[in-house]
Amino acid sequence: MIKNSIFVKITILFMIAIISLGIISYHFIHTEIDQELYKRQLKYGQFLTTINQLIRFGSNLELIEKYLYELELVLISDEKQRQKFVFYVSPNPTGNIVAKLIREKENIYLLLQNNQEWRLYGDLQSNSFINYYILTFIGFFIVVLLFILVIRSILPLKTLRSKIRKFSNGESEISFKLEQNDEIGELANEFDNAIQKINSLNQSRYLFLRAIMHELKTPITKGLITAEMVENPLHKQWLCSVFRRLDFLINEFAKVEELSSRNYCINKQHYSLEDILKQVYSMLLLEEKQIQELLVLPEGDFGVWADFEMLTLAIKNLIDNAIKYKTQGRVTLKVLQNDLQIINEGEPLTHNLKDYAQPFFKSHSHKSGGLGLGIYIIKNTLEAQGLKLEYQHKDYQNIFTIKGVIYTPKTT
Repeated sequence: MIKNSIFVKITILFMIAIISLGIISYHFIHTEIDQELYKRQLKYGQFLTTINQLIRFGSNLELIEKYLYELELVLISDEKQRQKFVFYVSPNPTGNIVAKLIREKENIYLLLQNNQEWRLYGDLQSNSFINYYILTFIGFFIVVLLFILVIRSILPLKTLRSKIRKFSNGESEISFKLEQNDEIGELANEFDNAIQKINSLNQSRYLFLRAIMHELKTPITKGLITAEMVENPLHKQWLCSVFRRLDFLINEFAKVEELSSRNYCINKQHYSLEDILKQVYSMLLLEEKQIQELLVLPEGDFGVWADFEMLTLAIKNLIDNAIKYKTQGRVTLKVLQNDLQIINEGEPLTHNLKDYAQPFFKSHSHKSGGLGLGIYIIKNTLEAQGLKLEYQHKDYQNIFTIKGVIYTPKTT
């Protein structure tokens, strides 16, 4: 994550730029200084040649000083500065005037000496080397300023990423507005517009579904009340089971809608498998006799770690499909280590499990008249709990496995 961060890449890029600028500036400054000193050394060499000729022709110290003054060289009288050049003074027993050039750091000096005293002369004009350092400082300042401006301009990306993550987790009341007139600001504002449209569509869908649920629940409730008034017990039981089945289906669709819109809050707890199956029987409207005729149940006490409503919905759909599409025998519920298997005898699936997990997918080999939401509901309700569904066909048996749903309580 850190390696691929755009902030790290930009920081590395600017660090390389600063280091490169430092190396180039160092070589440039030192090259320019060396060239400048070389030119001055040549010029001072010519001065020295002239002074030596004046000395040869018998000129005195005053005449030579006048010549140096015309060359804009001045006498250095500061004692502290003069002390740095004491070791350049050599014994002069002859008493003749001696002239020599001295290069000290970034300056060139001319030393005149007789048997009594020595004098030091330097250039009156200030050196221009400071200009190179100023230019280098300006270059570094511009690079650092650009780095700060770029980081400031992309800094909202972190906030944008955080808000997108919150939105993907179901938090809808988020604003992405940015007062930034660049591409990132435009991106954030477009996100904000998209979120507003999505929230508006979700609100419309929610109101639409609520209206449909209400309109369907009302006749079902009236139907149940009417069915209770039927005198024939067989007809009464049949009508009540139909209306209860419709009521279960509507509740099921409501849960699927909450799950798909990420408005459902998963609440995983420890439950017994027996309690889960009792709720499944109730949702399938199975009586005790039908349970014995249709199902082979696992023996023993088993626990599950899951969301009660979501797991019962998934197992209910798996058992419902297993009963609906079996060719013979009973549907077997089997616990294998930490997995729960639902097994029936029948033809293998004609398509990949991923295809059946698509909403409204219907195989041409199954003419059930359903909406093609069975496996889609199962897969999504399990994945919302961090569980996985696997399928295999072996020995003329369809085996659907819910991985890792069974747990064995620790015994002390």
